[in-house]
Amino acid sequence: MKKYLAIMAAVVITAASMTACGGESSSSKADTTAAPAASQAEQTAESQAESAAEPAAESQAEPAAASSFTADNAKVKYNGQEIKTGDSINDVKGGLGAEAAPASQAPSCLSGNTINEYYFPGLTIQANTDGVIFSIELTNALYAGGDGTTADGFKVGDTVDTVKAKLGEPTETKGTSPVYTAGTVSMQCSGSPSGIESIWISDSSIDN
Repeated sequence: MKKYLAIMAAVVITAASMTACGGESSSSKADTTAAPAASQAEQTAESQAESAAEPAAESQAEPAAASSFTADNAKVKYNGQEIKTGDSINDVKGGLGAEAAPASQAPSCLSGNTINEYYFPGLTIQANTDGVIFSIELTNALYAGGDGTTADGFKVGDTVDTVKAKLGEPTETKGTSPVYTAGTVSMQCSGSPSGIESIWISDSSIDN
């Protein structure tokens, strides 16, 4: 009987030890399965943080200023008189002062047709055979001088940055020359960023 009780006690002790090991094993398994879950949660949190950060970073980038150029910007002030495409050369010529050279005929740079050119110090005007002005250029390339400016006060010698600061980003850029367009009217500032050599205003809707 004593031998039977001793055997039973040994069985109980062994079972208790196995339960404890099992408990530790179970705990170890719980820890093992919990680890990937925790790792996945951390990755999800990091992914969400990155996703939230990306729009924030993008929103910090300032968009380029939209162009404010309109047909009203495409005018020239010269010798106290305002000139724009569509005007009749016969109506404005008398108020522009002395011509730098006699008017001449030349092929249009837009169509190739013969047109009339009028030259004033720092100013060249092109009109079609009906006398309608379709091109106005402020430039010292032919005859220097004059007080010509655009409606915004831009003149030959100004910088490209000066124009962009006033009118915003151009419609397009040809080389280093910004071009602003509103409908059929455009204004191109040619030269280098440090110094505009020509301001050319034209209207493609006028026959020439």
